[in-house]
Amino acid sequence: MRQLNAAILASALLVFPTFADAACIGYAGPGGACSTAPGGGLYTGPGGGASTAPGGGLYTGPGGGASTAPGGGRYTGPGGGASTAPGGGLYTGPGGGASTAPGGGRYTGPGGGCSTAPGSSPDRWNRPNPDC
Repeated sequence: MRQLNAAILASALLVFPTFADAACIGYAGPGGACSTAPGGGLYTGPGGGASTAPGGGLYTGPGGGASTAPGGGRYTGPGGGASTAPGGGLYTGPGGGASTAPGGGRYTGPGGGCSTAPGSSPDRWNRPNPDC
């Protein structure tokens, strides 16, 4: 799930350079991708999706969601959130974060990353999920 979230963030960052430059598409309620409250995707405080501090989604340091270094969400090397190779967050093959097959991050079936069933990840984060 962490890899999927990194892939979604990396995808958003590749399309939209900053959150301020784009209208947010998604759930604005508690914990939602478009929420500015603690735990929300647009929250700029500690650990927030729009925070540039360590632990934040836009942190560019080691392991950060916006980092292009190994372990970062925008890393394009092996296993990186922005990698299209096997194990990468944007890989479209079996099990990849961008795959529409069972086990893939964009799979729309039960338990899939793009499932619209109640309790699924997009139901909490994105309505609709822009990556699906």
